[in-house]
Amino acid sequence: MFAKNDILIVGGYGIVGQRIAADLAPDEPNRIVVAGRRIEHATHLAAMLGHGTRGREIDIDDSPSIEAALDGVSLVVSCIDQREPHLLRAAIAHGLAYTDITPHLMQRRPTDAMKIDAIRSGARILLGAGLAPGISSMFARVGADRVGDVDRIASSVLLSIGDVFGPASRTYIMDEIVLPYTILIRGQRRAARAFGGATHVIFPPPLGRRTAYLFPFSDQVGFPETLGANTALARLTLDPPWLGRALAALVRLGVPELMRRAAGTRERFNRLVGWLQQRYAGHDWYGLVVEVHGTRGTARVSLAGHGQADATAVGAVALVRALYEGEVERSGIWLTEQIVPPGPFLDRLAARGLVPLIEGAPAPHVAD
Repeated sequence: MFAKNDILIVGGYGIVGQRIAADLAPDEPNRIVVAGRRIEHATHLAAMLGHGTRGREIDIDDSPSIEAALDGVSLVVSCIDQREPHLLRAAIAHGLAYTDITPHLMQRRPTDAMKIDAIRSGARILLGAGLAPGISSMFARVGADRVGDVDRIASSVLLSIGDVFGPASRTYIMDEIVLPYTILIRGQRRAARAFGGATHVIFPPPLGRRTAYLFPFSDQVGFPETLGANTALARLTLDPPWLGRALAALVRLGVPELMRRAAGTRERFNRLVGWLQQRYAGHDWYGLVVEVHGTRGTARVSLAGHGQADATAVGAVALVRALYEGEVERSGIWLTEQIVPPGPFLDRLAARGLVPLIEGAPAPHVAD
C-alpha cells in the first residue's frame, strides 16, 4: 500500500508552486514541504500557509542536497526547470511518486533505462502536469474515449500577456520560439517552427474566434503513441491578438534567432514582457480547446477562465491527488492520458470551478 508521507513541492514558493501548496495544505496537514534554494522564502511561505506546512532547502544540481530533501517524502512535485534530471532520477531511485509541470518533452524525454529503473524501484512518474500538458492531455483522453479509433488531435491554448507569469515562463516562451521541431501530419514527420501555420480556433465565450499558431507544447509528443493519433498538433494564441501577429512576423524574418545570439537579449526581453504585463494588467483570460477526430466523429473539449497560473496549479493538484490517493497504481514513467482515470480528474477540476464544455461525439455506452 502506498505510504502517505510528505509531499515535497520543489520550487514551492514560485508562481505556480505556492498555489499548489496552498491547495494541498488544508487537506494534508503536516505533510506539505515547500522547498527551494532560498530557505528563507520557503519557511516564510510555509508559515503563511499554516496547517503544519514546512520549509526545506534544496539545490537540484547537488545530489547530497536532493538526498537530504527527500527524507520522509513519498511524493515529489517539481515546479522548476531541471537542466539535468537529477531530481527525477533520485525520485526513481527511491521508488517515489513524482509529477512535473515543466517536462520539456520536446527536447528531453525519459530514456529506456529510466523507464526500466522506475518499474524496478516501484516509482510512479507522471510527466506533464498543469494546463498544457496536463489538463489538455486529459481533455484529449476524454475526446479519444468518445470518437473510437483516433485519427487527429489538435490542442490550442490561449494566454494573455496581462496574466501573471514568473521568470521561468518568460524564458520558456523565448526559448521555444526559436526551437525547430517536428509535427506529425498523417503519419509523417514534418519540420515546424513556432508561430507558423496560422489557423482559426473557436474558444469558449467570451473569447470567441482567434488566430492560433503552431507551438511546441509538450502534450502533442505522446498522442501518437498513447492515443493512436496519425496527426498531432499544438497551437498557441496570444491576447491581445496583435502580439501573436507581431511574433509571427518576427519569426518569419528570423529576428528571434538573431536576438537569442545577441548579448543581453534575455534581460531586454524580460523587461519588455514586464512592461506589457503592466500595460495590460487585469487582462488575464486563458483558454483551452482540444479537438479529437476519429471513426465515430469529432469530440471537442474546451475551457476558459481567468488566471492561467491558477488553472495550471489546479491541473497539477489533480494529478498529485491521483498519485497520492493510489489511483495510479502501476510503477513506471507515464504520460497523463495513459494512466490517470479521467472521471476523478474532471471532478477535481470541477471542485475548483473548472468545468469543461464537452461537445460532439456522444459518450460511449456502458452496459448495466
